[in-house]
Amino acid sequence: MESNLLIHKKLYLFILLLVCSTTLLQAQTIKGNITDAKNGETLIGATVHIEKGTYQQNTTVKLDGTYVFKNVPAGEYKLQVKYVGYKTTKEYTIEVKQDEIAVLNVAMVDNSTALNEVTITEHAGKATDRSARSDEKNSNNTINVVSAQSIAISPDVLVSNVLSRVSGISIDRSSTGDAQHVIIRGMDKQYNTTLINGIKIPSPDNKNRFVPLDIFPAGLVDQIEVFKTLTPDMEGDASGGVVNLVMKTAPDKLKIEGDFGTGYSQLFFDRPFASFDHSTVNSKAPGEINPGGIASPSDFPYQNLLTKTGNPPPNTNASLTIGNRYLNNKLGVLFSGSYQNLYQGSNSFAVIQTNDIGPAQGNSKQNTETGFQDTYNRQYSTQLQRLGAIASIDYKFDNNNVINLFATYLELNQYRVRQTQDDTYGGYTYQGYRGTFSVDNLTETRSDLQSIYNITLSGKHKISSPFSLDWTVANSQATHKLPDDAEFDTKYGTSPTTTTNEATGNPAEPYVSVAQGVTNGPVYVQNESRTWTHNTDKDLSAYLNLHYNVKIFGRTAIFSAGGMFRHKTRDNFNDSYNLPNTIVNGEPEVYTSIPAAKFMFTGSDTVNAKGSSATDPGVYTFVENIHALYGMVKYYITERLDVIAGLRGEHTYQNYYSLLPSYLPGKTATITYLDYLPSVNIKYALTNEQALRASYYESILRPAFADLIPYPDPIANEEYSHVGNPYLQHTVINNYDLRYEFFPGAFDEFMLGAFYKQLTNPIETELAQSTTGAGGLSLTPNNFGNATNYGLELEAKKFFGNIGASVNYTYTNSQITTLKTITLNNTLTHIDQTRPLQGQAANIGNASLLYKDQKIGVDAQLSLSYIGERIAAVSSYYGLDTWERPSTFLDFSAQKKIGPHFIIYIKANNLLNTPYQLILKQNNTYLYSGLAKLPHQESADYTTLQYDQFYARYNLGIKYNF
Repeated sequence: MESNLLIHKKLYLFILLLVCSTTLLQAQTIKGNITDAKNGETLIGATVHIEKGTYQQNTTVKLDGTYVFKNVPAGEYKLQVKYVGYKTTKEYTIEVKQDEIAVLNVAMVDNSTALNEVTITEHAGKATDRSARSDEKNSNNTINVVSAQSIAISPDVLVSNVLSRVSGISIDRSSTGDAQHVIIRGMDKQYNTTLINGIKIPSPDNKNRFVPLDIFPAGLVDQIEVFKTLTPDMEGDASGGVVNLVMKTAPDKLKIEGDFGTGYSQLFFDRPFASFDHSTVNSKAPGEINPGGIASPSDFPYQNLLTKTGNPPPNTNASLTIGNRYLNNKLGVLFSGSYQNLYQGSNSFAVIQTNDIGPAQGNSKQNTETGFQDTYNRQYSTQLQRLGAIASIDYKFDNNNVINLFATYLELNQYRVRQTQDDTYGGYTYQGYRGTFSVDNLTETRSDLQSIYNITLSGKHKISSPFSLDWTVANSQATHKLPDDAEFDTKYGTSPTTTTNEATGNPAEPYVSVAQGVTNGPVYVQNESRTWTHNTDKDLSAYLNLHYNVKIFGRTAIFSAGGMFRHKTRDNFNDSYNLPNTIVNGEPEVYTSIPAAKFMFTGSDTVNAKGSSATDPGVYTFVENIHALYGMVKYYITERLDVIAGLRGEHTYQNYYSLLPSYLPGKTATITYLDYLPSVNIKYALTNEQALRASYYESILRPAFADLIPYPDPIANEEYSHVGNPYLQHTVINNYDLRYEFFPGAFDEFMLGAFYKQLTNPIETELAQSTTGAGGLSLTPNNFGNATNYGLELEAKKFFGNIGASVNYTYTNSQITTLKTITLNNTLTHIDQTRPLQGQAANIGNASLLYKDQKIGVDAQLSLSYIGERIAAVSSYYGLDTWERPSTFLDFSAQKKIGPHFIIYIKANNLLNTPYQLILKQNNTYLYSGLAKLPHQESADYTTLQYDQFYARYNLGIKYNF
């Protein structure tokens, strides 16, 4: 045995020595960096060639900025580097000794002809990752930048979805499952603004200022910039941040790009898609065609309420970009267009809170909020037609004078069928669930038409060596139309059979009737609703900025001053009709079909027959003028330290007129205020790759237009009406920011930041009893005193050869204390409750695993996004705020280059089928597992108010680049 053990030991020793010697024999390595001789930027993709006699190898510079030849025989090699746009290097001689690593770093000189072509143009290319990193590094502000190159290989085709992966940003979603609005650093969407090429654009939203970002196809942009601090030359109503979409501009040479793809939603593998003929929709309401007239049932054709179901056709998306320069490169022209025809939807469950709920209960009792009257089971089927087009013309007169004419048109038309089963509950249970008293089946067809156009003329001029100026004039318009939002309703009663009383264990409901069966009554036609709404938001804006460069104490100082003016007009129209059903022998008409259903206005029913437009407070006009002046200086105190400081003044004038009755407050108003907004931004460069940034700025939030007008708008939300508040005040915010930046490699980066915000009169939307006489609960904006919001932000990206990892994480904590209604010891009272701000999630993060192989032309990305819980709606009751549950999304994308011009790609979104959930944080024992359960409850610890599922989506396509 000892002999065998000795043999084994010798064998192991021999194998170990063999492995070590083999490793040593193959340990020779050649490696290094390839950079631009002028600016030191790493030249990703440069080809490095080595040879020794007949031995030859090639490799490329990887994403970590290095090239590597491993396991080469010892000896002397010739090394040469080639890169498009750069002069091929001389042949370098490098010697590799046994068991050693030889390092050779090479700086390349760019081709002089190519360099001249680039410098003669005004617009530097913004589409590359290198440009995005450079902008982050050199910006005056704290900023995150996403390039078109990154967007192209991401799983996203919309700007809104791209933004969901940016540090510090969370999103909310529409009924189609797409990201729609951004929440930056815990500041709700109303605190953020959207720009196109630095110009604010109006919103097609029928109530709010913020722009629905799902209207933007991602393929139209070169860069997406997210500014998280402001300088005095920026408008002051962006406390969370500014989303600036840098659109494509004329290239340096002929550019032709195309994209065609298709896809499908997994949702429609499991259920059919419902559609209607939207060409039959009346574009105008009877009250618009015949103002003040009496409508008849014939004015409301039924054809747009007829639906059909089946498998939807595959999705289609296509884009084309063409651009070039002419007249010795002085004139640049570009056109880019994008079209998408998509079929999407969701399955939704919701319980409806009513005014019969009663106040929250204290003393550890279960809240009576769980006494829900209705639940909705809904299926959404939506056809989305998204069109985007831009045109850009720039002309460079000489090195000192450039003008640019830019135009864009964006359109998002959604044709939606919403099928709802509305269960109204009775006082019994059946098969372990609450039994129904009646069931409504509602079919809604909606044509939701949104558009934005913008035309901008701008110029940059250098007057003399120290003086320069730039100017912009812009005309923009956003429209939103909902022509004939129609809903057809049928209803049948239900009643229990053979009931027995059983104990529930629930003190609030000790016994319940248990039914052995349920009998359904006949199906009756109910009243029909038809609504026309539309709004238009027009902006006429002008900007002027003057700059003066001077030396102070031998250091550069740049003085800037300027101003802007915006004239905004908004009009809103609403005309609603309630078509009474036909009563036959004291009973509603029995339902047979939609075409057979009869509706009639009685002779005395002039209210319904006239519609609402003549007296509807939702019909209003709104005028807003913003005047602003600013002055600032950027001073380079040392080579590493610079400061930007200044003051901005913004004067706000608002006037609106509505059809609200004159005896109610808020019919009309004129509002003016003046804000002085100081700011300072400091940047200290620790090294060429590292910097510290610190800033302070003051900002504001102006209330949304309809937030000031107290009328119930049932269209704004799927469940509850929105009612404005004429006493709403604008919000003032003090913002503090600190960030450390480190850019160690070509695409590697590390950022660690902190922020703190003080809010005076923050605006939040409260779910409370309606005060308009409409009854039930409604959503109303209010000022809730003062609040704070602070957090930490981390972002890191690192490449190891062809493999990279990207992570970002943001922790946010906001606090506001407000009075809430509660019942204690059977007495109605009010107590303070401290909670987060609406929309703020404590934890949000993104993680991506990246693979890039430029040699074979493969890119792949697996992305995970997480959004923590947050308040979706503030309740007037203690402890009954509506919370959105945490969500995790998994997406994947990959593309492969085929030849010099083609790329095939695949994108897959929402692979985890992550639901959208709204809850109440309260005891849910009896609704979750008692004798009278409520459907779709997920836990005994919280009550599920809404549960939506969107399912995965898949896209496959091909791109062409010339």
